[in-house]
Amino acid sequence: MIKLITFFAVFLPIFSFGQNVEINTSGKSISDIIPINWKILDLEKGDLNQDGITDLVFAIQNTDKENIKLNDGLGTDTVDLNQRILGIYFGTKLGLYKQQLISENFIILRDSPTMEEPFEGFKIGEKGFLEINFRFWYSAGSWSMSNHKYKFQFKKDDFVLVGYDSNESNRASGESSDYSVNFLTKKIKVMKGNFSSDKTETVVRKRFILKTPFTIKSIGKPFEKDFEGIFL
Repeated sequence: MIKLITFFAVFLPIFSFGQNVEINTSGKSISDIIPINWKILDLEKGDLNQDGITDLVFAIQNTDKENIKLNDGLGTDTVDLNQRILGIYFGTKLGLYKQQLISENFIILRDSPTMEEPFEGFKIGEKGFLEINFRFWYSAGSWSMSNHKYKFQFKKDDFVLVGYDSNESNRASGESSDYSVNFLTKKIKVMKGNFSSDKTETVVRKRFILKTPFTIKSIGKPFEKDFEGIFL
């Protein structure tokens, strides 16, 4: 569930990064961790590293009014260009959450007035799998729409991409493409069809070789890395 809550943090040991932002490296709760005047876009709890202790994953956004731009054209009246941050904190036996990962790029901005909110939130599944979901839909300027699911697993001190699924379609032509990548079995499945007709879909399956796994850190900003014709 997407949540919009602003917290005022209690200061603890801090970690500084872009735009002079300081985020606490540990805390007893989310309100102890996030910077002052930032809002929560989504927050999930679960056992990501499978140690039997609850962990936190969250997406937050600054609320600086200077970065909210007025729009006099189509779409929303304003565009919020404030920075977004992905944070993952592991729980400890002492009752604290300690910083494991911070990404300034992975949570995409809603940077167009005709764009619906692209970030659809997190899900923590069995065995600690972390899903990060996006959806693209525009009220004007584009006929394309798509859904994307990244699936990560904590391995060797990093969050490794183990699965990626997407559906892309064109509202004008009806053409659609479904991609499913299993990075554990090294297999890709691609289905193409048209949702406006009964045409038989074409299905292509292939294997791939990947020497270095993708991670949240190595991906950086989603949809910019070309992998087997798919932009991760």
